[in-house]
Amino acid sequence: MDDDWADSVSMRLVCLGLDRGRLTDDLVTALAVRGALLVDLGLRGRVADTDDAVEVDDAPTGFPPADRLFAGWAPSLTDVLRHGRVDQEDLAAEHLRRGSWVLRRRWPGRRYDDRRAERTAADERALGSPGGGWTPADAALTAIAGTLGLLPPPRELPTEELLARTGPVRWLVELVVEEVDRALVRGRFLRGAVTFTDGTPG
Repeated sequence: MDDDWADSVSMRLVCLGLDRGRLTDDLVTALAVRGALLVDLGLRGRVADTDDAVEVDDAPTGFPPADRLFAGWAPSLTDVLRHGRVDQEDLAAEHLRRGSWVLRRRWPGRRYDDRRAERTAADERALGSPGGGWTPADAALTAIAGTLGLLPPPRELPTEELLARTGPVRWLVELVVEEVDRALVRGRFLRGAVTFTDGTPG
């Protein structure tokens, strides 16, 4: 098991999206999760922007959600974001497999307990105010989570300063933020209007 993925952008994002133990089942969150996975792959040198094209190293990573994303690779990164075969359920399954989440209840509707709740709470506190020790992964997580509306204020697009902190994956973060924002605006999406995987309203 590659523990390098335990603190990945995608694993941290799905923790921020856990609402009272429930996962939302909306398509915009799924898009953001795929975007966070792309950023993770970019940070690991598996997706790179060259002068001629986007280069992808699709050798197995050992991280099932990333490998599943590669298996359903689409012609463009935009297609991967919009139609990829990975969503928040895949990341939840990975948290369960690793023991960072436990399944509290199966029916009616799955409820999870985040066993690293202190780390998630620290992310919620810290991501609102950029600090000197921030990594590109921290900045990328803040940009995506903020656009999705998971951080206070309810929803905010990343600033130039924040984007600059994403360093080598800025190009990917900008694409993900653009797609998440487009989906939210196009669908007039409100976090309070989502439904959860158990079918109850948010």
